[in-house]
Amino acid sequence: MIVAIIEKLRANMKTLVRVCMAGAVLIGLWGSFLVDHSHAHTVLEQVPLFWSFFGIFAGAALILVARTLARLGIMTREDYYDD
Repeated sequence: MIVAIIEKLRANMKTLVRVCMAGAVLIGLWGSFLVDHSHAHTVLEQVPLFWSFFGIFAGAALILVARTLARLGIMTREDYYDD
């Protein structure tokens, strides 16, 4: 059953991407205009879509840090343990 669902999603990739983008836009608009910003702690929290962009940039930064750490330690030469 789950395989059939995955195959349908793969067959309709453009529709899936559009639905996900629409969902992201709706969540961003809801967070910007329907949430009360009067009790914000900083000025940046009053900027529309601040937390959405913060999440995107923080996620990208985490990916870059993880890739850098992987290159430094995990991806070592093949004969690392050989004497």
